[in-house]
Amino acid sequence: MLQANSSIIELPSLEHPDAWEDPVYFDEIETSDIPACVLPDALGEFAHALATATETSEALTVMTILGVISTAVAKHFYVCPMEGWQEPLNIYTLIALPPANNKSLVLRSCTKPLIEWEQEQAALLEASIKRQRSERKSEEKIIESLRARLAKIKEREEQKQLIQEIADKEANLIEPPVLPKLFINDATPESLAMSMYEQGGRFGLFSDEGGILETLAGLYSHGAANVDILLKGIDGGEMRVQRKDRSFNLKPYLTIVLTVQPTVIRNMGIKKSYAGNGALERFLYVLPKSKLGYRTHDKPAVSLALQTAYMTKIKRLLNEYSNLSVQPHSLSLMPQAHCAWKTFQAAIEQQLRPAGQLSMCQGWGGKICGYTLRIAGLLHVAQAESHQFMISEATMANAIDIAEVLIQHAIAAYGLMGVDQNMEDAKEVFEWIKTNNKSSFTKSEMALAMRNKKVGKAERLLKALMLLIDRNLISPPQKLPTRKPTTLYRVHPHAFRGKTVNETS
Repeated sequence: MLQANSSIIELPSLEHPDAWEDPVYFDEIETSDIPACVLPDALGEFAHALATATETSEALTVMTILGVISTAVAKHFYVCPMEGWQEPLNIYTLIALPPANNKSLVLRSCTKPLIEWEQEQAALLEASIKRQRSERKSEEKIIESLRARLAKIKEREEQKQLIQEIADKEANLIEPPVLPKLFINDATPESLAMSMYEQGGRFGLFSDEGGILETLAGLYSHGAANVDILLKGIDGGEMRVQRKDRSFNLKPYLTIVLTVQPTVIRNMGIKKSYAGNGALERFLYVLPKSKLGYRTHDKPAVSLALQTAYMTKIKRLLNEYSNLSVQPHSLSLMPQAHCAWKTFQAAIEQQLRPAGQLSMCQGWGGKICGYTLRIAGLLHVAQAESHQFMISEATMANAIDIAEVLIQHAIAAYGLMGVDQNMEDAKEVFEWIKTNNKSSFTKSEMALAMRNKKVGKAERLLKALMLLIDRNLISPPQKLPTRKPTTLYRVHPHAFRGKTVNETS
């Protein structure tokens, strides 16, 4: 019971903006950043300095650098948390930001050591490769001349001898190697598969455009999609490629880093080529907050010392793990790291339940624990000496921190793709509220307005209203003391961005 001298705090009416928390609009992407300090040593320092210089999110630089590491070490390692589970280290990353956010500059800065390493290898190997190609052509000419001679020989025994000689020479032909190439930024599915084969099954795709996704979806093949390389490239799945002039078997380990506009992610959700085959679930989505409008344009450039340290680190990895013919190394988890990962795995399992935050993207959520192992492996290899094969607790903690932020970004991405039915229903309900300029509405009024729509089903309508409540766009339901029971929802006074509720146009 209140004492006589107790002070009573009178809360403002829901008609007043001070009674509400800020609304979360549907076109706002609320995601946390990924701090550069999760990357080891010089990599983290470079990521932070680059994000500062370009006035971009550290999530952009961190995930791009993880893709660069993936390109350097994939196929050489896999993480084995338990018997029978082998998680390779290559990743697919899709980073979405509006135009003018320096995506291209960040991508060029991060991939610079890959390009320089290719150039250095070309200087070392080009002359030798040219000689081998010349020798191959000469051998082929000799074989052609032997065949021409064979056509003129009448003696059967002499024919047999020459046929055998030709067969022996063809069997001993050596396929000249190609110059090392680490990545491309545009390709057809066929050329991507061929590049993967020529480079020993490990290859990267880095681009600041989303055109490759359109190409894979059938843009230039009359709608005939070919996403096999995308599906198999995530874990070295067996591919048998048949062409008119040649055929080959391939176990691809593909790395993808695309820095694109948000509309690319939105369009992926409506492409039949990416629906129902696990393609969407293979990407780590990153939707950083744009800093446009808040930049100062006075940040220092990345120091030469940091650029050199970053380049040296990546080139060391490339030199150490360039031989793709060796057996991959197995990385295991230290006991504390294994415990941390199992705890994370248990938490994710709960989030996959119908009421969990990952229920809207269960397929993606079901893979995040494996991706966390990949990220931990990348962090470990980038930091550890080559003979160390145990991932530490600290490294796993950083990988889990990254994964927990990526969950937020994935939920935002799936919201953009429109694959979350509750989100789409909530948008439809809110559009009705906005169109009718409602400051409040009753439950029965809403049910009547939605009666002929799919969202009008009681369960779907309730979930849509709950989502609007969570976003502070409408209030929780209020029971009015009327003769006939009435449930009222009030609308946030600033729910309609750009004009106040009930304000006429």
